[in-house]
Amino acid sequence: MMHWILRRRSVLSVSLASLLGCSQLTTDPPATYTYRIPDQLEDGWSVASLQSQQMNPKPIEQLTDMITTEQYRNIHSLLIIKNGRLVYENYFGGYTQTVPENIYSATKSITSALVGIALDKRFIKSVDEKVIDYFPQGSLPNLTLAKKQMTIRDLLTMCSGLDCNDDDPQSPGSEGKMYQSQDWIRYTLGLPMANSPGTTSAYCTGGVAILGGIIQQASGKTVDEFAQQYLWEPLTIKPVRWDRMPTGQVNTSGRLFIRPRDMAKIGQLFLNKGQWEGRQLISADWVEESTRHQVLLRNQEYGYLWWRRQFTMDGKIYPAYYASGNGGHFIVVIPGENLVVVSTAGNLNSGLSAQLFGMIRFGILPAL
Repeated sequence: MMHWILRRRSVLSVSLASLLGCSQLTTDPPATYTYRIPDQLEDGWSVASLQSQQMNPKPIEQLTDMITTEQYRNIHSLLIIKNGRLVYENYFGGYTQTVPENIYSATKSITSALVGIALDKRFIKSVDEKVIDYFPQGSLPNLTLAKKQMTIRDLLTMCSGLDCNDDDPQSPGSEGKMYQSQDWIRYTLGLPMANSPGTTSAYCTGGVAILGGIIQQASGKTVDEFAQQYLWEPLTIKPVRWDRMPTGQVNTSGRLFIRPRDMAKIGQLFLNKGQWEGRQLISADWVEESTRHQVLLRNQEYGYLWWRRQFTMDGKIYPAYYASGNGGHFIVVIPGENLVVVSTAGNLNSGLSAQLFGMIRFGILPAL
């Protein structure tokens, strides 16, 4: 049984427990949180104290109190990994370490990892391969010369050139319009071109669905089989639940259900340049390429389906890259500090989704 389950409202927690079949929810903790080492489980994580990794517990305790008292709102989990050790883990509002969460578009960064593995295994020869070559072209609408030039790299950087922009509800390829179709991949591939491939960035969920189709076509495996063999099993990740498209294929663009401890393994894998327990699961070159600045998207630095930003404290700059999902689902890697931070939250379609950045800046970095 986990050592701490923090809850804001007992009614909410009991209700959630009944829905999830959880019988181990505890009573509310003391008003002031006192740090404790995470549980040592048989899941591949080594645990350690904050102090042993040269982190001061006091700012983390204060941060926890702020979450518990809703100064940071509707947080479900917060985990900190320092120097490869799980040093902090807490759950709030009735959530526990056994509950997989829908991480929405943070799934896209995991899809990037799967593309990198497909390249390493030579199922895909290059990110410069043409997308259209992986799909039947007969009766495909709007099959222009420009569309024939679209590459896997263009999908990874959201620069496909397709008339697909989730930030514009009127865009033919917007997420909502795609969801109304029976075949998301073919619908997105059939869109007209708005720009030449590789020239203009626009957030396009459909493009990441296409990447899942490429992985399946190239490897001869369904995406869930591919991920199980090459990612989940080596990382000792417990069963996850993929969302499915109307065709029955895995939706690689979002809605993956996964536990926060397992999200943290993805962050640590990238921090370790593709290694886990001495085994190279993804090439170091891919980790470097996919997390470096490739384009500007929504006025932010973007790699291959990974976001980039930096934190500043006391004049020091902390470069970071991260996976981001609607509501506040994050895997944040700060390589210079050998640090991974994971958070899940329930703030869908809200500016509160980005609360983790404040938690890092004002709670976690001061503990270093």
